[in-house]
Amino acid sequence: MRILIIYHAGAALSARRIYQALAETCEMELTVGVPEKVSVDRVYDPSGWLCVKREEEEHGYRLVPVPLQNPSNYWQGFESKHLAHLIKKTQPEIIHVLNEPLSPGLFQVVWQKLKLSKGSKVLFYGFDNLPIRFFLGRVSYMKWKFVWAQTAGGVTANTEALENLKRAGFPGKRPLERIFWGVPTDIFKPMDKSLLRKSIGLDCEFIVGFVGRLVPEKGLFVLLAAMLRLPTAVHCMIIGSGPMRAELELMCRLPELNGRIHLYDAVEAETLAKYINCTDALAIPSLTMPSWKEQYGRVIGEAMACGVPVVGSDSGAIPEVIGSAGLTVPEGNAPALAEALRSAMFDQDIRAHLIQQGLERVKQKLSVKAMSQQLVTFYNRILGV
Repeated sequence: MRILIIYHAGAALSARRIYQALAETCEMELTVGVPEKVSVDRVYDPSGWLCVKREEEEHGYRLVPVPLQNPSNYWQGFESKHLAHLIKKTQPEIIHVLNEPLSPGLFQVVWQKLKLSKGSKVLFYGFDNLPIRFFLGRVSYMKWKFVWAQTAGGVTANTEALENLKRAGFPGKRPLERIFWGVPTDIFKPMDKSLLRKSIGLDCEFIVGFVGRLVPEKGLFVLLAAMLRLPTAVHCMIIGSGPMRAELELMCRLPELNGRIHLYDAVEAETLAKYINCTDALAIPSLTMPSWKEQYGRVIGEAMACGVPVVGSDSGAIPEVIGSAGLTVPEGNAPALAEALRSAMFDQDIRAHLIQQGLERVKQKLSVKAMSQQLVTFYNRILGV
């Protein structure tokens, strides 16, 4: 099986673990095309950039750098001649574009495939769970109808995205499947909480964690309001970067919160795993906005893999990802969030159940191994094997 993956954030460590798991799942010739240099959200890399200077070959796959037209905006696509060279050279049976079904990257790959590798099956992997709207009217609709007609199917990280595609007119006979994005369990795993807290310098009894972008839609003010309802022995570790940082620093100086909120910048995956292991529960208090709702929440699986109970709002895909392995509360409801966090930390029966269920859910559904196995099954389905 010859597979070519195209992914704008493909040089990230967590993504590399997915390629490695794919290569270990079955015998395949796996090539991954990634940008030479690309600006990314700092959750992918604390520097805000991912760079690959030369071709790399390791763990059963080949990583090939391809120049972008604009490294500051991957949405503009790759330089066409270099992408064309990669497709022509690899002649893949499957080209899997890890991007949205309405992404310019998918359009670009379909166009090159038609010219250079007509036998290749093109797939996408999307997260966006908002209703699909064609902003240029009929012209835009006809463009994507053409692109989708050239794809063999697609994968999404949540069920709502699949339903939106069907309603938007994605060809009914093309296979679509929800496959959760995988967590690397060799990085995110249970560690010694007390030793890690000492190494970081956290001297407190209980810690609620938050990991993500510091933006309004992530519900940080709801989390702080919930903290006001929890005992003063409970502290909060907030890990991330974004425009709300200055506001959060001011809020943290309130008498009721002073000394209880610990802000940390975005960190690489290995350090993040240690930070998560310092927490007693992880909160995902996301809020639905007119132009966004939670699409997945990778940190859900990362926390569960570390043996940390998860409490999330019911925004977007959070309940689907959590399943029965965590607690879900109405979004924007600080009292409900506080009560659920209290149960996850202080009720030992509930806590033990959540930890055990979380570890099992990661193993069965949310790990890179589970993702790779499902992808290979989907690839075989596409190829008729």
